Amino acid sequence: MALYKLISPNEYTSLLKSSTARIVSVDASWHMPNTGRSGSKEYFEGPRLPNSIFFDIDDVKDENSEFPHMLPTLSIFNKKLSELGLLPNDTLVIYDKIGNFASPRAAWTFTTMGHKGNVYLLNNYNDYVKLSKEDPKSYNLDYSSVNKITSLPKTQYVVQETFVKDQVLSFNDVKQLVDSGDIKNYNFFDARALPRFLGSAPEPRPGLTSGHIPGVQPLPFLSLLDPETKGFLPNKELKANILSFFKENGVEFDKEKPTLTMCGTGVTGCIIKTALEEADLVKSSKLYDGSWTEWATIFKNDPKYIIKAK
Repeated sequence: MALYKLISPNEYTSLLKSSTARIVSVDASWHMPNTGRSGSKEYFEGPRLPNSIFFDIDDVKDENSEFPHMLPTLSIFNKKLSELGLLPNDTLVIYDKIGNFASPRAAWTFTTMGHKGNVYLLNNYNDYVKLSKEDPKSYNLDYSSVNKITSLPKTQYVVQETFVKDQVLSFNDVKQLVDSGDIKNYNFFDARALPRFLGSAPEPRPGLTSGHIPGVQPLPFLSLLDPETKGFLPNKELKANILSFFKENGVEFDKEKPTLTMCGTGVTGCIIKTALEEADLVKSSKLYDGSWTEWATIFKNDPKYIIKAK
């Protein structure tokens, strides 16, 4: 099961009233480079949840990796969270302006790296905004402009135990599964849009081929979200959508097999990871952090490692 929990806008407002722990709202908005949007710019301009900080997945990352927003080392994680003014026991409520896009990745990062306090994923910001228009006192939003990503004083944030081994799949792990044929013993799903998975549409990153890893099957993340708000569908509907997609697209699924997920750069893979766990279809799963960008950069168009539909 996920190390973080989904929380509705109603549950979030109740938490603010009842919790004895310090609650910090975390804007983790991130946008693809081709959208022209900036998560930090929108955070600075507002609106945002009250008392929010901004968490940038392109800043809190492995600085030695050539691939985008790879999971940070423990020393980088501790350093960056100290600069944000967080404490290991803070209760965090993660959200993003799209609804659910980068926020599952951020929630996964906090819990995988061993944050000790409760971590909640708001499902979702757009629902909260709608409620705020109807009842601004109960669902408060901060419309002021700010010029820094946190108003909290610097701390000495330190955690030492992580869940990386339980949550993360490396490039070498995946290559070994492909080379040995053991990949058949796993449910392995790719969150990218079906045309990119099949190799019939280009990747958004220039020069990167499309296609998929042998033995990996598709599960496009957009099919699991409300088309308007981009919130996760209710659990029963979520489960039905997943199983329906599997049936309609000939995707094999065995609940008894361990499950792995991936995407373009390890962001939307966290969406399908969360969805599979929320729908109670898998007990736990791991994310291939480097995902397609790492795999396709290394193997380019090698037909042994990159499959395209004929």
